[in-house]
Amino acid sequence: MEENQNFETPAQFVPAPKRKISKRFIYLIGFIIFLFVAFLGYSILGSQTSTNNQKTSQTPTPTEFIIPTDTPTPSVEAEKTPTPTEKPTETPTPRPTQNPVDSTTGLSRSNLKVTVQNGSGEQGVAKKGVDLLVSLGYNVASAQNADKQDYLGVTIQVKAASSKYLNLLKNDLSKEYTVSSSSSDLTDSFSTDALVIIGK
Repeated sequence: MEENQNFETPAQFVPAPKRKISKRFIYLIGFIIFLFVAFLGYSILGSQTSTNNQKTSQTPTPTEFIIPTDTPTPSVEAEKTPTPTEKPTETPTPRPTQNPVDSTTGLSRSNLKVTVQNGSGEQGVAKKGVDLLVSLGYNVASAQNADKQDYLGVTIQVKAASSKYLNLLKNDLSKEYTVSSSSSDLTDSFSTDALVIIGK
């Protein structure tokens, strides 16, 4: 027996027909790409050219030249001279105005080392005494304030080893001051041979 078989044939897959890309479309895309590349290149080259133009259009700064003149310039030595308002750092020590050797005793005043103290409380008293003693030829070591400020007249003390200078020192100071006391009992531990305290 013949069976009637109804088999349906499966549908076959048929691919869609390929579209042809027209040559016009390809040319149009190529032309657009060419224009884009040309525009991009022009903008890059144009910006570099404007930058170069800006660099070259800047005005140069003038160079300063020093022109030699015949006017003399002050020397370094002239600049170092102090102005009248400046005070020198050291005051020169006055030099003896007479021979330091006493003609009657033969003692040299320069061999006696003296300390001068201000016992009056007034400013500049010790300096005046120092100037007098130095002008006579004494070796003045220092000027300072005394332990008290109420001394009267001039007090002279010398060490026992220098007692031969006591009368000479007393006579020299009595020309300018009133000597109220003098002795040769200055302690050996004192820094100089003699002490002169100038009071009121």
